[in-house]
Amino acid sequence: MFKPTQGWASGLCKNLQYEGAEGVFVIRAVNAPLEISKTGVLTLLLEFVGGKCSRALLAEGDQNGDYIIEGNYDVFMKIFEGSLPAFAAFALGKIRLVKGSLSRLADYMPLALAIVEEARRVAGYK
Repeated sequence: MFKPTQGWASGLCKNLQYEGAEGVFVIRAVNAPLEISKTGVLTLLLEFVGGKCSRALLAEGDQNGDYIIEGNYDVFMKIFEGSLPAFAAFALGKIRLVKGSLSRLADYMPLALAIVEEARRVAGYK
């Protein structure tokens, strides 16, 4: 079973770029198993500068960003493993935007798809 690591996060960031992407995107997984996060929260922070991912951080606990998407850890694992489409998870309310403008985030939908695809590839699912 896939377990996210800092190496995975760094590998994910390495190939991510999207013209016009700027800012810090945070994916916050709550209800993470204790062997993954002692706090029950695991965050993936991706910082974009000049359209390219410049930094990735996988950390226990909360991180702040311009956009924060939150959901249960098991939902994100299903998305990264490919058994749950990210847009379906969003439409069903399994993940939600808790910080940032939804209309502005919509401009980044191709980037969101690229993040999911690259996350799967780096994790060895594609």
